[in-house]
This record gives sequence, C-alpha cells and structure tokens, in this order.
Amino acid sequence: MDSMKWALLLPNPGGIARVLKANGPYILEQWWATFSVAAVASVIALVAAILLAGIGIRYRHIERFFGPIVALSQSFPLQALTPVIIVALGVGFHIKVLIAFLIAFFPIYASCASATRTLPKSLQAVIAIANPTFFDEVVYVVMPHALPLIVSAAKIGFTLAVLGAVVAEFIQPDRGIGRLLLVAQSSLDMDVIYIAVSLLIVQGVTVYVGLSYIQEKLIQKRGY
Repeated sequence: MDSMKWALLLPNPGGIARVLKANGPYILEQWWATFSVAAVASVIALVAAILLAGIGIRYRHIERFFGPIVALSQSFPLQALTPVIIVALGVGFHIKVLIAFLIAFFPIYASCASATRTLPKSLQAVIAIANPTFFDEVVYVVMPHALPLIVSAAKIGFTLAVLGAVVAEFIQPDRGIGRLLLVAQSSLDMDVIYIAVSLLIVQGVTVYVGLSYIQEKLIQKRGY
C-alpha cells in the first residue's frame, strides 16, 4: 500500500514526458493565460503604486488614507474576496486582472511609499538648496534613489499577482494553470499537477532572477 502511495505521489519522468508530448501546446497555452494575467496586473499595480507614492510625497493625506487600508489588507487573505468579486462583476480576463491587481497592489504600494521616504540627508540638502519643482523633485531625485527598492517591490508584486491569477482561475476555471490544477486534481493526474506546479516555479524563479539582476545593476550604477 505504501509503495502504491509513493508511486502516485512521486514524479514520474516517463509519464510527464508523455503528457508534454501529447499536450505540450495546450499546456503552454494555459501557462500563457496565467502569465498574461499576472504580468498585466503586476505592471498596473506597480505603476499605480509608484504614482501614488510619488504624489504622497507632497500630499501626505494620501499616505494617511492608504496606510490603514494596507494594514487591513494584510490582516486577512484578499483571495477570500475572489468569489464575491466574480459574482458581483462577472467573469472575463479583466476580472482576473482586477483580482490579481488587488492582491498585488497594497504590498507594492507599501514598499514604494517606504522607498520614497528614505532619502539620505545629502539628497535632502540638494533639494533644499536647488528648490526644484515638485515634478523635478520626484522624477529626478526621489524616484532614481528609490528604484532599487521599487524593483524589489516588483518582485513581491509579481509573485502575489500570480497567486491572484491562479486563485481567480480556481473560481473561473475557463483557462489557465488554475484550470489545469483543478482538472488534474479531480482525476488524480499527478503528472499534470507536477507540470503545472513546475511551470509556476520556473516562471517565478525566472522573473525573480531577472528583476534581481536589474536591481543589482541599479545598485552598482548608483553606488548604494
């Protein structure tokens, strides 16, 4: 009995190879569906977080408004709201993006807001002496200094966006890695489950390593 259990649980390279040979294009199509949702959501979340963090430098009430929301978003899993959002707003690619965005945005915003508040005294002195416009201060002083931390926030944000995309696909299983996992789970198809999980791992590691490389280059270039 134990041998049968381990035979079921452990990866079967031969079975995985057969599944990939028979259904490789279909599996890649499902991976792309998940990746596209996560990528779009994380980019929108990052841009929105940077804009709000930048504006919050001058208008502190924005930070005071979002601060409690960020804290609240971390006190319970936002994934629990996925069924409510789908029932209220319907289904579709944009709904999946919305769900992934909501899960990724608040941690990204918290990191970006923190990054814009950590100017060294030398840059604060430059701002005081040069007296730039608000736009020049944000674009040419604050954001370049905060870029490494912003890239770090993007690494977290993409991971959370993938989580949001997969959760949305569990509730709306029309396509994506979430659909693959649901179908494979219902039929105990461990080969497909291992393929789906491996795709998510490779995708996450690739994006993380790529963004880490960019972050390291920014740190070296600016001498942080």
